[in-house]
Amino acid sequence: MNKGLVIKLLALATMALILIIALGQIEWKVQERRATRDTVVAGITRQYAESQQVAGPLLWISCSESRSVTRFDSNHQPRVEEEAVDCSRIVRPAHLTGNGNLAVAERYRGIYKARLYTTSLRLNARFNPVDLAIKSNQSLKGTYWVFAVSDPRGLKQITVKDGGGKMLEAKPGTAKSSLFKGFHVPVDIESLAREQRLVADIELTGSGRFDWVPVAENNDFSLNSAWPHPSFSGEYLPDTRKISSSGFDARWRINAFATGGDNVLQKAASNPPPEGREAYETAVQASSPGHFTHGFGVSLIDPVDAYVQSDRAIRYGFLFVLLTLGGFYLFELLKQKTLHPLQYLLVGFAVVVFFLLLLALSEHIGFLLAYVAAASACTTLITAYGRTLLGNWKASAVLGLGYGGLFGGLYQLLASEDHALLMGAWLVFGVLAATMYLTRKLDWQGIGRLQHASPRSGFQPE
Repeated sequence: MNKGLVIKLLALATMALILIIALGQIEWKVQERRATRDTVVAGITRQYAESQQVAGPLLWISCSESRSVTRFDSNHQPRVEEEAVDCSRIVRPAHLTGNGNLAVAERYRGIYKARLYTTSLRLNARFNPVDLAIKSNQSLKGTYWVFAVSDPRGLKQITVKDGGGKMLEAKPGTAKSSLFKGFHVPVDIESLAREQRLVADIELTGSGRFDWVPVAENNDFSLNSAWPHPSFSGEYLPDTRKISSSGFDARWRINAFATGGDNVLQKAASNPPPEGREAYETAVQASSPGHFTHGFGVSLIDPVDAYVQSDRAIRYGFLFVLLTLGGFYLFELLKQKTLHPLQYLLVGFAVVVFFLLLLALSEHIGFLLAYVAAASACTTLITAYGRTLLGNWKASAVLGLGYGGLFGGLYQLLASEDHALLMGAWLVFGVLAATMYLTRKLDWQGIGRLQHASPRSGFQPE
């Protein structure tokens, strides 16, 4: 291998490294812009309402039990004292039916947007008769229907009725139950000896995700929305679902065998309310959204997230850089014209700028239009500059078509996640096959001793 070829290859490797470093800077910019977007969206949801998880109604029986405790005084003398111990418990409904409609809206702050929703819920619950079985040493404090809502700021309207249609009064908080956030309805203790029915209509706002918790022995939930891109999440997938461009309908049927019986309440029941108003309020503030671990629901995803798509596109950037440098070197060999390293670098930076344009435009006009605009601009720029490098419009037109095909292939890779590897493999194979075909008659032994270029071409001999 002659000295000129070694120098050329080293120069190309150096330029490839410079361009890949530049791509890395653009990738960092994508992450920075996405972090800024996430911060803005988090700010909007904090002021509006965060993701919601709804559980209930549950029957909260608040009581305490008096027990004798032996303690020792300072003189080590035993002393028997009476101590009140909490013996409250939660009772699940025998059957719970829920129907919800999710209306999605977008709220903007600058160029960033948060996806918000308003949901109208109807919950129908049936409770079996409850035997309170209050012992002589126990004191019943009260009984309540309690509803858990992870972010009560989203509660806009609440209507609760009993089985006879009588309006019941809903009050803030959960009556110091182990469910920190939500609302409660006082229950007539005497009515618990017979079957109870409850109907609750709730208007609730939130953002990003909505979850239900299957707290009953038998649960039947349905949810519909005009949002066409749901992502079903949580512990259970819907039994039936229909998704189209006009929205989705989903239905879940879950019984106690699937939830493990009372295990669905295990996390809530294992967190008894702290004693004292101050400690209780501190616990309420510290409790996280999603108090239950067995929820299910839907996330409102964006299928064409500009930052995710831009980041995926940049991951193929190194391939574009290598194809650009390799393609121009191939033209140099076939046309026997020497290109200056800076000319390689300029064309390479045109490819790098494509990804920067893609990121900047996608924040304003959507990813598809941004991709078409950025690819068209860079293809036109490379084609026009190629006329100077290659010496004629015919060769530069072939170059432009090649880059147009590459940009089109990259978009297909981005649009088809399931077949991205297959398409990428065929793309590399096609480029390799074309290179082998074009260089089949090339004198590799004499490579580096290129013929002198025409003075009009602007090239200098090696």
